[in-house]
Amino acid sequence: MVSIARCECVRKGSNPFSYQQDKFDNTNNIFMTILIDTFCALLITCATLVVQSSNPVYSVLFLILAFFNASALVLLSGHDYMAALFIVLYVGAMCTFFLFAIMILDIKVEPISEKRLKQAPINTIIAIVFALQCKNILNEFSSSFANVELLLNNNPNCIDYLNYELQYCFNSSILDYTTQIYSLGSILYTTYALQLIIASLILLSAMLGSIALTLSRSTTAKGQHIYEQNIRDFKLTITNNV
Repeated sequence: MVSIARCECVRKGSNPFSYQQDKFDNTNNIFMTILIDTFCALLITCATLVVQSSNPVYSVLFLILAFFNASALVLLSGHDYMAALFIVLYVGAMCTFFLFAIMILDIKVEPISEKRLKQAPINTIIAIVFALQCKNILNEFSSSFANVELLLNNNPNCIDYLNYELQYCFNSSILDYTTQIYSLGSILYTTYALQLIIASLILLSAMLGSIALTLSRSTTAKGQHIYEQNIRDFKLTITNNV
């Protein structure tokens, strides 16, 4: 029976293993959708707890979890370098620094006041408006692909033609395979070199400003004024106490 079914599939011009492959692809797509929805829900929950938590230490911990979920979403989208950058830069440097700085400081945990509870309806309205705006943006973005979907539905052979063209491009020796790090580096240091230098200067000024703000000068400490010492008269500086 299996050989007869295989012969029928071959005679009709279809792949005998296409059903198993389609089933595997559908299972993989469902699993990826569940993962993306889970990480999105965790990201929204952690971001909400960052704002609502009264303890700043817990806020930083939830911020670290939020960046972990964001890096997982970026990794699922195929950008492995950006996911590693999220972990190393935000979680490894900034959030850990904020966590230790807050733990070292003596911060009093204040309970949720009535003023914050009174502001809850306004915050809810702002959140609903923001969600509706995001929904409108997504609808406009999806409507831009309506013509493409209509074209694919009316021309079933168009997908096969596109697959053939993509297969030809990726199998050709003309295509130069590059990594994401090489692509980002070449774009940053060629096309956006000026913007990169400006961003570096902004970071440098922020670092110098933070050092200047935290530098404490004591008024009781004794210092040496070299210019005033050099312009003084020699006869007035040395006295003969006999």
